[in-house]
Amino acid sequence: MINWKCSIIGAVLVVVLGMVLRMFESGTILGIFIAGLIVGYLVNNGYKNGAKNGIIAGLIGGFILGIIVYITIDFNLPPFPNVVYYIFIYALFTAAFSAILGAIGGIIGSLIRDKI
Repeated sequence: MINWKCSIIGAVLVVVLGMVLRMFESGTILGIFIAGLIVGYLVNNGYKNGAKNGIIAGLIGGFILGIIVYITIDFNLPPFPNVVYYIFIYALFTAAFSAILGAIGGIIGSLIRDKI
C-alpha cells in the first residue's frame, strides 16, 4: 500500500537534496538515494512497500528535479517548440533514474527499520 504522505515527503527531499548536493560530483545521486532511504524508513511495512513508496517518491521528485536542473544548467536554450520537448525528455530520464535509486533506497531503509 502506498503511503502518500511519506511519498510526498520523499519527493520534496529528492528535489531539495538533489539541488543542494548538486555542487558535489555525485551529489545528486546521493541525494536521491538518501531520500529513498528516508522514505523506506518512514513507511515501515516491509521492503516491498518501501520499494513502492521509494519508486513513487523518485518518479515525482525526479521529474520536478529534472525540470529544475535542465532550466538552470542550459542557458543556451533552443527555440521554444524544442525547449519543451528537451525539458520533458530530460525530466523523464531523470524520473526513471530517480525511481530506480528511490527503490533501492526504500528497500535498504525498510530493512534498516526492521533490524532496529
